Amino acid sequence: MNPIIKILIFADFFVFSGLGLINPIFAVFIKEDLRGATLASVGMAATIFLVVKAVLQIPIARFTDREPASLREFWTLVVGQGIIAIVPFLYLLIDSVGELYGVQALYGLGAALAFPGFMAIFTKFGDHEKAAFSWSLHSTVVLLSMAAAAGIGGYVGQHYGFRVLLVGVGALTFLGFFTTLGLALFYRELSNEKLKAGGSFWKRLASALRRSKQPPPPPAALAGTSVPK
Repeated sequence: MNPIIKILIFADFFVFSGLGLINPIFAVFIKEDLRGATLASVGMAATIFLVVKAVLQIPIARFTDREPASLREFWTLVVGQGIIAIVPFLYLLIDSVGELYGVQALYGLGAALAFPGFMAIFTKFGDHEKAAFSWSLHSTVVLLSMAAAAGIGGYVGQHYGFRVLLVGVGALTFLGFFTTLGLALFYRELSNEKLKAGGSFWKRLASALRRSKQPPPPPAALAGTSVPK
């Protein structure tokens, strides 16, 4: 399987594992921990997230499609995942419904940025002869991670409280964000989809680390002249 696709699947594994910890009991968090929250507040919070995502992802997708390469898609995906990763920590800081609505709007923006880039890169670099398998594998990984996380999240929330749970959510979503950054190792392929992404993620990472440890050439060598003795 293309290493770019593996990175995307692993990134979503972490992100949806994190979100799966809180999603099933998010309404309880709102009702119990936020001042003035009602059941109507729970519904409005979901509405704000969905509307912001739905309205913004089309213009963002049109923006990324204007570039034949996948660099805009990469950067919108990275920025979107970064925003999603900070949302759980923002939940820790809020104590009113109005603040919740603001965080939900930011969450919608992050999802709107991440979704078009993810879909485009996955579609372009997936194995077109095994497209059904690739998408099914992604779906299976995401669903199983969310299923496991739902049970764990309920237990942690009941016995240790929502604040501990949200720290866990944030840790996992940040792991997903940092995994997404691994696409930078394939930046050349993303800039030209005709190039095949050869080598595994770990080989690319080891190669990048070796290059970073090499001392830079002296200025004279860069200019094409010999260094005076």
